[in-house]
Amino acid sequence: MRAFGSALAGVLVLAGATLSHVTPAQADTGLLACTGSVTVDYSPPLGPLLRDTSQSVTENPGSSGGGNCIGGVTSGTAHTVFDQQVSCLVQGLGDTLVQNVVTYHWDNGQQSTITYPVTTVVHAANQEIVTSTGTVTSGYGLGAVSERVATYPSLGLLDCLNSTVTRQTGRLTVTLT
Repeated sequence: MRAFGSALAGVLVLAGATLSHVTPAQADTGLLACTGSVTVDYSPPLGPLLRDTSQSVTENPGSSGGGNCIGGVTSGTAHTVFDQQVSCLVQGLGDTLVQNVVTYHWDNGQQSTITYPVTTVVHAANQEIVTSTGTVTSGYGLGAVSERVATYPSLGLLDCLNSTVTRQTGRLTVTLT
C-alpha cells in the first residue's frame, strides 16, 4: 500500500498537481500523513557554479502550512539548517543531497525526530521534486518509516545565472508509516 501511495503521489506531482488534502485512503496503514508548505533560504544565493551553501529549511505540515493532517495532529513545524555544495544548474536528475535530521514539533505536544539518509532531486514538468526517505529515531512514531516530498516550481534561468536565488517555496507531504 505504501508503494502504491508513493507512486500515486509521484504521478500527481509530475502532472503538475499539488496535494491539497490527505484522504483516509492515503493514510489507512500509516501513523501520520500531512500536506503543507516548505521554504528554503540559501546563503549565499544559489548560482550556476557549485559552492558551499547554507540551507535553512522551514517546514509547516498541516494547517499551519495551508494543508491538513491525518493521524492525531492538525499541524506541526520543523526548522533545519545544513551546509552542502549546491548549484541551481548542476543539480539534475537523480542528484542526492546530504543526510539530514529533522525534528517535527506537533500541535499535540509530541515531536518526531527523523533521520533522512537519502534525498533525491528530480526535475520534471517544470518542477523540482525533492524526496527524502528515513526513519523516526525518537519521539512519536519511533521506528516508523518517513517519506518527505517537497515540490518547488523550477528556478528561473536568469535568476540562476545571476546568482540571485535566495529562497524557494513549495508544497510539502510528510508521512510516517
